[in-house]
Amino acid sequence: MSPEEIDYRSYAELLIEVGISLKEGDRLFIRHELGGALLARRCAEVAYERGAALVETQLYDSHILRARIKAQAENSGALEIVTPWLPAWQDTMVRECWGYLVLKSYEDIDIMAQVDQRALMLQERRVQESIEIFRDAVINDEIPWCIAAVPGPRWAEHVLGSKKSAADLWRKLIPILLLDHDDPVLEWKKKSRSLKRRSSILNKQRFDSLLFEGEGTHLVIGLLKESRWEGGESDDRGNLANIPTEEVFTTPDRTRCDGFVRVTRTVDVRGTMVKGAKFIFEGGILVDFDAEEGFDALKTLIDAYEGMRRLGEVALVDENSPIAQSKLNFGSLLLDENASCHIALGSGYPFCINGGKTLDTEEKKIAAGCNVSLAHLDFMIGSPEMTVFGLDANGKKMPIIAGGSFVI
Repeated sequence: MSPEEIDYRSYAELLIEVGISLKEGDRLFIRHELGGALLARRCAEVAYERGAALVETQLYDSHILRARIKAQAENSGALEIVTPWLPAWQDTMVRECWGYLVLKSYEDIDIMAQVDQRALMLQERRVQESIEIFRDAVINDEIPWCIAAVPGPRWAEHVLGSKKSAADLWRKLIPILLLDHDDPVLEWKKKSRSLKRRSSILNKQRFDSLLFEGEGTHLVIGLLKESRWEGGESDDRGNLANIPTEEVFTTPDRTRCDGFVRVTRTVDVRGTMVKGAKFIFEGGILVDFDAEEGFDALKTLIDAYEGMRRLGEVALVDENSPIAQSKLNFGSLLLDENASCHIALGSGYPFCINGGKTLDTEEKKIAAGCNVSLAHLDFMIGSPEMTVFGLDANGKKMPIIAGGSFVI
């Protein structure tokens, strides 16, 4: 079975009805890679059937970006040139509240490993600066958005080994996406309610901080008095930002993080796979880090963006999740972050803070304890041996996760 022969109909229905929560008259923008073209077509068909007013698509090809970086690596002026209509695009997306669906095919894993990392980050930072209004709208949960994965032959071989096909990978993804149920939309609604219940339990505890303990890890992450755990669909828009999702998450105190932590899964850092990363934090600041592979890409990212030496997110995931139980390393943040507890360097989520809608400037966010950055990247730190405690202001411990599983 080739990728063209995979029936994406039920997947497209799930992404439109649950991922975007599209309503009649809505407008939808689909950004996809070459391997996602068929799924993008199916999503557009479903969106129009559900009453969408307009669907627009954009093809993203990382090979073209790589060609640019190679050709312009020594020309900073050229790298800083961005598409002149981006301001109008982001203004329209936010003002008219377009849905934003990103389809990732992961066919180009490690494609940027051999390019000039400084040049890559310079170009990326310039793009991020030019769409800051749009990024803020996503981070603040002001528009419906969703990220989803599409199987392809190269990604299949990366995950499953040589001679494996897109169809082989698709068969692994079907139960993870709950597409093996008679009504996947209903199943994801149930999943969303389950995550919201867990978030509610955590919110009632009002923990002052979290303690992560495991092999190579002893990390204390402070929480804000106004931190709010979230999980499942958006309260405002009804969309589910990641499909699949297994996490409950919150915005930590940007000034309180101490200890050391081992990253337990490889992380795609702008087209370079980073393996065996380790972090040391003091007083909320990342003071030292290392990696077995991909160190230059990791260092360049951290150095490129202000705010990337502080935490913007902490998330809890049960090791009994379908992704963790698959025992596969996907090389995809979308999937791997939902197999493991994780932290994120960079920007925090104002909507995970009570009263977060009033934090409409960088100064207000920082004053509230929310980290600010143009970048945000997750690092998986969980394992079947991980223990997570919630601590009150006096340091009294309550177990949240033991042996990788929730006990609360």
